[in-house]
Amino acid sequence: MTTYTRLALAPLALTLSITAAAQAVADDGHTGPTFSGNIVGGVLDVDDRDKDLWAFRAEAGVGGIYHVNDGLRIRYDLVGDFANAINSVDEQTWTPGAHRQDDGEVYIRTARVLLLTDFGSFGFQPRVPSGFWNQIYNNIDVFEYNRFHGQTGQNAIFGQNEQGSDVLSYGTPVFGGGFQFIGAVLTPNAQNDQDFDVYTGRLIYNQGPLNVGIGHTQVRRPGIDNLHRTAFGIGYDFGRVQLGGVYEHNDDREDSSGAADFDAWGVNVSANLTDDWSVSVGYAENDKNLGLENDALVGTVRHHFNDDVYAFLEAARYDNTDNNLAAGISVSF
Repeated sequence: MTTYTRLALAPLALTLSITAAAQAVADDGHTGPTFSGNIVGGVLDVDDRDKDLWAFRAEAGVGGIYHVNDGLRIRYDLVGDFANAINSVDEQTWTPGAHRQDDGEVYIRTARVLLLTDFGSFGFQPRVPSGFWNQIYNNIDVFEYNRFHGQTGQNAIFGQNEQGSDVLSYGTPVFGGGFQFIGAVLTPNAQNDQDFDVYTGRLIYNQGPLNVGIGHTQVRRPGIDNLHRTAFGIGYDFGRVQLGGVYEHNDDREDSSGAADFDAWGVNVSANLTDDWSVSVGYAENDKNLGLENDALVGTVRHHFNDDVYAFLEAARYDNTDNNLAAGISVSF
């Protein structure tokens, strides 16, 4: 066998060995590891900026569950986000991971271990998507580029971030026919003489077509010593049509005239026109101080080739920041 042949067969051999090992462990109570990902690529056109090929999302990772016994399961997830390493971000644009990593660096989006017990779930999560955002704001976070959260650069309408780090969490079992309470503390700053920088809790109801969430967060970090954020979100699925809305109140108790003290809200309507076509239209605004207030009207049209592949066209109009147009294809695997 030549050296070239050995190199060509090495990836296949590695894949087969990993698969065999995973199956062996699965027989001992391990489900996984499962590999999955999502790539959303296309063209981004921002006002007063050249058109640019853009990775709106580029994630891949593994996850699985160990079944220790009837009362304990251990879930693990490790996901990398490559969008920041692909895109060239400036003041007019944003990309996942750019809030934390330097330009060109891969961002670890998820690195967590969850203990799933009969008494609730305990999370040890150095990196994780924000559950507060995903469970309260999810009904308006339906767009490809214009996602409104606090890490979207000039497009940020809300104060809540989509990505969290250094999260220690507890979630109760589901009770009362669809309710769950989740509490968490975050320690993103290791040099400010306090172990916990963020305290947060939320009560979620998710049953049938209705989902409702209300939560409160207290933030203590450099520049903001006592910020309280309260958010309420609701969504209803009528089948062909889905409606959603969010209201967020940010109370900076140290500086009520600062940029962190504001209210924001948003609404969205999505519709499945046919099995192949869907549309979403959303509106969001805030009343930030210091001339930073903004509002946005966003619409997107999708053509679904199957459950894992679709093409989209998205347009956004902002009152005080740059409008944009985005188009591309999303592939999940």
